[in-house]
Amino acid sequence: MTPVQRAKTPLTRTRLIGFVAMAVCATGYIGGGLTLLAGKTDQIEMTHAAIAGAALLLIGEIGLWVGAACLGLTLFKKRKAMLSRLLGRCPAAPSEV
Repeated sequence: MTPVQRAKTPLTRTRLIGFVAMAVCATGYIGGGLTLLAGKTDQIEMTHAAIAGAALLLIGEIGLWVGAACLGLTLFKKRKAMLSRLLGRCPAAPSEV
């Protein structure tokens, strides 16, 4: 195996959720912007454009927060595991209760 193949990280469920949420974020923001643009150019009424744009922008904001949380969590876990290996810590032993 080459070092490039070894460095490839698997796509875990948390990372997959993060990337899908970021795609939802981009879709929501682009859709909200296009809806407001359609309202400004009188393609649809501005009242309806503002309501639809606000809903799409809210969806984009939710996607941003979920995506950032999931992808940030994967980075935190990776750094914590790397620090534990560096300091020679053992994983916690299961309790014998």
